[in-house]
Amino acid sequence: MALGPVPGASEFAEFVETVRDHRDRTAQVVRIALDRVRDRHPDVTDGGIADATRAFEGILHDLDTATEELRVQSEALFEARVELDDASAVFRDLFELAPCAYFVTTLEGRIAYANEAASQLLCRTRNALIGKPIVCFVPPENRSAFRTALTRSCITSAVSTWPLVLSPSGASVSIPCRARVRVTSPGSAATHRRMLFWNITEETDEDLF
Repeated sequence: MALGPVPGASEFAEFVETVRDHRDRTAQVVRIALDRVRDRHPDVTDGGIADATRAFEGILHDLDTATEELRVQSEALFEARVELDDASAVFRDLFELAPCAYFVTTLEGRIAYANEAASQLLCRTRNALIGKPIVCFVPPENRSAFRTALTRSCITSAVSTWPLVLSPSGASVSIPCRARVRVTSPGSAATHRRMLFWNITEETDEDLF
């Protein structure tokens, strides 16, 4: 799973350097222009040149201040991006390496994401699972109950827990499981649309005692 795009810190840093370079070139051009005015028009009072120089130096000072603020923001953006990447990696590992089967599906039950445990449970590679409805792995005689439970899970904000029978690819027997399903809020930052989060565990004989 991945988070949404984040503004590139490198592009921001390049912009700061571009502003600084432009400031330096402009300062050089204006200083040369003021020197030429002084040389070619000696009738212009030194006071007038001095006033223009002071005004220009004031502008340069303001540009330097703005550029420094941009540099600080650029460094803060870079640090924030590193922290976000680190946090993203942690949550990605929590999803991918979890010992239980995790799925993210559309409200219709079509698989958008599946972790390694989910892949092992259904005996399919994760790439082969993406886009497939979970109902494809439910025995035909259990599909009506599955669809009813799926519809119920979509209309409540609470976690729905219900029994589920799965028939993995190539398996000779079905597997009794328990599904825990929760729908995301509208406009969720994680998916930007309503999705279903699934946690599916096998129910063994040990679970009965």
